[in-house]
Amino acid sequence: MLPPDSSHTGGLYKLMLEYPLRHGKALRPALSIAVCRACGGYPAAILPTAAVLELYHNAFLVHDDVEDQSDMRRSEPTLFRKYGTPIAVNVGDGMLAMAIQPLLDNIERVGLGKALKILQIVSRMARETAEGQMIELDWVRAANWMHGNGDYIRLVYKKSAWYTFIAPIMAGAVAAGLSDTEVSRLGRITIPLGIAFQIQDDILNISSSEDSYGKDFCGDLWEGKHTLILIHALRCSMPSERSKALAILRRPQTATVRSGEQLNTKSEDEVAFLLEIIERSGSVSYAKMIAQRYANRFKRDLQRTSRSWAPSIHKDFLFELADYTIDRTN
Repeated sequence: MLPPDSSHTGGLYKLMLEYPLRHGKALRPALSIAVCRACGGYPAAILPTAAVLELYHNAFLVHDDVEDQSDMRRSEPTLFRKYGTPIAVNVGDGMLAMAIQPLLDNIERVGLGKALKILQIVSRMARETAEGQMIELDWVRAANWMHGNGDYIRLVYKKSAWYTFIAPIMAGAVAAGLSDTEVSRLGRITIPLGIAFQIQDDILNISSSEDSYGKDFCGDLWEGKHTLILIHALRCSMPSERSKALAILRRPQTATVRSGEQLNTKSEDEVAFLLEIIERSGSVSYAKMIAQRYANRFKRDLQRTSRSWAPSIHKDFLFELADYTIDRTN
């Protein structure tokens, strides 16, 4: 995917490889390939698109780390901490630019019809993800915690489910030659898996060790992100605790001026208080229960949808994915 001559680009392409070469799951390309193979398709039909999805993922991570001011990504300093914000933003932009050509090359690889369908899926994925990220950033900026479970689920559907599961599965199905109806059905049944995956990510953010998690421990609390865990904890807390917790969550992670007023930052003791009310409210257990419910729904729907598929390790992988989603430790 890199151009033949990258010697006069200021080191752009070398920096593009930083996140992809760090220890990661490569879940999105693996999912695309598995669906394509499970449905009778050939690897050559999906491999470039699978690489594009991984490139998009890493570009989103680079930009997300800048937006959240995160320190760690995959157990190493984030790109913007190592090289500064301007370089990190440009590297992310470069990744997105590089993702276009392989999608155009799909015309010769899988035919115009399939290529356009895959391009349409990736286009919607990019839009849904940007919209979801903006919703979350707006919630954090406004420090508005008047949201319930349904608001969180809608956010996760756009911000995480589309680019982590829906788009990879639909692209793999298109490459395998499934009908539009079958592709759409696979996309729909995958939504619960994306929700379960994000809930587990929220759980790991506050319950894993920093070494195993590979990202900023308790970063969601420091950033004031709206997770199912926090929504439940606030709902179950005593009024006095809720008021204190909301005051803490509305404080920025780093020094910030809002409406002409210098806002105090969160302290370690305050984040520890948030963890205490989460524990007293049983919010992690509650989140695990909800994640399990969504993972089970995916398995039930996949069982019905895949009855006509031939037995294969690729089909087995898709069923095992539901358990992995809620049992993973990073």
